[in-house]
Amino acid sequence: MADASLLALPVELIHRILNNLDACSIIFSVRKVCKRFYEIVNLYDQYELNFDSMSESCLKIISRFIQPEKITSLVLRNMWYESEKIKIFLSFFDTSQLIRIQSITLGLSNQASDSQLLQHLNISNLVSLNIHSTSNRPGKELNFISKVMVQSHFRKLCLAESHYNIMRIPWPDRCTITFLTIKSCSLEEYNFLLQHLAYLRTFITTKFITDTSNQLNSLPSVSAYYSQLMSLMILNSSLSITEFESILSLTPSLVKLKLISYRSNFDSITNGSDWEYLIRNTLSSLRTFEFFFSYTLRKGTDTEDLTLMIDRFRTSFWLQEKKWIITCDYFLTRNIINLYTTPTCPKDFEKKMEPIKWMYGSLPCIIRFKSLPIDDKFNSNIHLVRGADDAIQSQ
Repeated sequence: MADASLLALPVELIHRILNNLDACSIIFSVRKVCKRFYEIVNLYDQYELNFDSMSESCLKIISRFIQPEKITSLVLRNMWYESEKIKIFLSFFDTSQLIRIQSITLGLSNQASDSQLLQHLNISNLVSLNIHSTSNRPGKELNFISKVMVQSHFRKLCLAESHYNIMRIPWPDRCTITFLTIKSCSLEEYNFLLQHLAYLRTFITTKFITDTSNQLNSLPSVSAYYSQLMSLMILNSSLSITEFESILSLTPSLVKLKLISYRSNFDSITNGSDWEYLIRNTLSSLRTFEFFFSYTLRKGTDTEDLTLMIDRFRTSFWLQEKKWIITCDYFLTRNIINLYTTPTCPKDFEKKMEPIKWMYGSLPCIIRFKSLPIDDKFNSNIHLVRGADDAIQSQ
């Protein structure tokens, strides 16, 4: 077999590799390897400038090698610390030539440097905007978002780290957004977004808020639904199964659903039979269902009660028709139950395991139940997991 070499790869493939490197590494390292790489780097035109990982001296130097029209992405998460870098950027780069910017990530704090940068950004070809904001007066930020959303190429808006009032954002009449992430969402706001974003395909909210004023009564009847949404992710909520049913009935065309919920007590959210009924009757197109439910077990509850719960996920619907495998972990020392789909499990599960690993080391602390076929022997469904390492590795 002949020796493989990066030099033998097509230019297009090497450019894809460069997409995973920062601008400084490309200019100061890859470019100097050999004449071939020097030529390839000179042709490269997909640079991301990440101000958070770039020194001021590096920014000044690369401004001599990278033409503005070769920059497609800007990342400035810590703008309140990067005012000097912003000044350097604006003075060394001709911002009128930043005509190929497709992705922008900004950390805003209502400072003068925010406005200075926003008014110089060329957004005519922008596809994705990610804003991290700590501002309590977001007027200028909302004006910028408004200008971005009317651009013909714009598709993705991420506001997961911003506390904007969804109702105050000036959504355009024909908004072309297909992907939206927000920090929190109420039932009323969710319905509002579905009404105003006709092209929305993916919606993610970090937290779904319930209101004691019973907002469900203000939602449209089941006969009113929105067929545009394909993927829904609710990463933190205390919604009941009844509330979920009312919400999901608005979007019967869902193909992917992901739910994460931390609860203080056991309730119907963990009932596999209820979910089976809901999916069969409301979400007939659903292909991927990922969830992670965690709650505190009541004192006196026997582990046999957990087998009854997991049995509801051992029907032909879950194992044969959908092929969704469910795992239940019982943390003996903390009396906590984690119920989740496998092999997919949220990253914060490992974070939750860290304090247990630190407190109890390798002591036996988990009983694991798996939703194996119903005709399997009972003992084959229970596994004693010795410590956090085993729990993580066995996913």
